[in-house]
Amino acid sequence: MKDLTKDNIYKTFLVFAIPLVLSGFLTQAYQIIDTIIAGRYLGADGIAAIGATSSCIQLISSLFWGFATGTSVYIAMLFGAKDYENLKSSLYSNFVLYTGTIIAIAVILIAFQNQVFDFMKVDNSIRDDAGIYYTIYLSGIVMILLNHFGISTLNALGISGFCFAMSLVSTTLNLAGNLISVTVLNAGVAGLAASSVFAGIVVDVFYFIKIRQCFKKMALETGSVRFSKTAIRRTFSFSLPPMIQQTVMYVASFLISPLINGLGAAATAAYTVVHRLYEINANVYQNSAKTLTTYTAQCIGAKKYDKIKKGVGVALIQGIAFLLPLLLVCSIFANDICALFFSKGYTGDGLTFSVDFAKYFLPLILFNVINNLFHAFYRGVKCMNLLVISTTIGSVARIVASIVLSRFFGIYGVYGGWVVSWIIEAMFCLFTYFTGVWKKNLKNNEI
Repeated sequence: MKDLTKDNIYKTFLVFAIPLVLSGFLTQAYQIIDTIIAGRYLGADGIAAIGATSSCIQLISSLFWGFATGTSVYIAMLFGAKDYENLKSSLYSNFVLYTGTIIAIAVILIAFQNQVFDFMKVDNSIRDDAGIYYTIYLSGIVMILLNHFGISTLNALGISGFCFAMSLVSTTLNLAGNLISVTVLNAGVAGLAASSVFAGIVVDVFYFIKIRQCFKKMALETGSVRFSKTAIRRTFSFSLPPMIQQTVMYVASFLISPLINGLGAAATAAYTVVHRLYEINANVYQNSAKTLTTYTAQCIGAKKYDKIKKGVGVALIQGIAFLLPLLLVCSIFANDICALFFSKGYTGDGLTFSVDFAKYFLPLILFNVINNLFHAFYRGVKCMNLLVISTTIGSVARIVASIVLSRFFGIYGVYGGWVVSWIIEAMFCLFTYFTGVWKKNLKNNEI
């Protein structure tokens, strides 16, 4: 466990962030290879089948990512204040709420699968395979999302290296499972979904063991603990706003999905590919920025307010430095990278749309580095109103711009709407930070 408020800030941030960045990179590398396997062995329709409902699955995943991330801010504050008994009670109570709610939502989504598919305009040519993948994945999604809870908890305690090890285990299991299920068992998209669930189960066991070890180091009993409504109320002001923020963000993607699917299977396949490219780049700076969230939360818990502002500058430099090498590779070698996702010799629109995104739209993701940095910062200092407002502005801008631009430019209009949202939100984040609005209620956020 690590107190990030001590020692040299540059070294502390770097040492803490490297495992997080590598962990996120591995996770997204798996997602990319997963899509490549689908494209190579199942064709463009295979990519479209696993991507047709991805925005719905991502919406659920992001909702509970927000829950886990928000809870971890409060856990980090308790850790900084050395209030270990409340830390344990809060962690257990939120774990119960987290798992129970995921299961309930998954059951509802499976029960209303046809209605979801109709709303998302899933193409009839891929509807059966999309249904298989959707059902299996949602059936085990609670095991997959518990990985987020484990990562967020350990990050709050200043632990990042273990999370990288777990990402390595998860990626290895996923890839092995995908290859065996598709090439040996001929299980198709069902095998891809089942591999993700199995890997999630294995990693959950390791996270559970590690958290118990942390309790022992804090001299806490590892026996039974009761569900506490009081603990839930205390953490809800931390967990609810990130959930709202993530929901707003991914509702935009969900609402845009029918627009994309309506452009045809080639557009759906292309968007699946470009979203993988976006995610592997975004996860680099997103995981780097987690350092800032934990750092600011621990600063507040320890009442070290004078150290907070410097963390923002260090985190921005670090995020850009981590991102640039990968971004340049994806843009310069766009043709070769995008071709990997499709069967050999494929030269259709799906490939063209993908390459053009990587070359001309992806480099503008640098604006989103700013957005994500302040998302992490405002979570850490519990300025949740700014977090939600910022995301809402970006999401509304994306929906409106995508609808308008797609009428004239098709899938390129959807790409353009994405970029417009990054720029508008970046301007808002910079304005609110430099005007110092976040400072007004800083001391009121003490635990």
